[in-house]
Amino acid sequence: MSPADSLITAPAAAMSMTYVVMANSLGLAMQNASSNQQRGQVLAQAALAEVLGMVLSAGKV
Repeated sequence: MSPADSLITAPAAAMSMTYVVMANSLGLAMQNASSNQQRGQVLAQAALAEVLGMVLSAGKV
């Protein structure tokens, strides 16, 4: 490969790497969003269980 060929293919290689990194970043962002949603659901379930326990214990007075 001559230096001229490298100059011709360099922009395409740079853009392809940019696309790969962008796809990876979007995948990580989606994974983080999914994990945050799951943690929120677990927290909501724990809060509901705590409140229901308080309601039941208050009814035994």
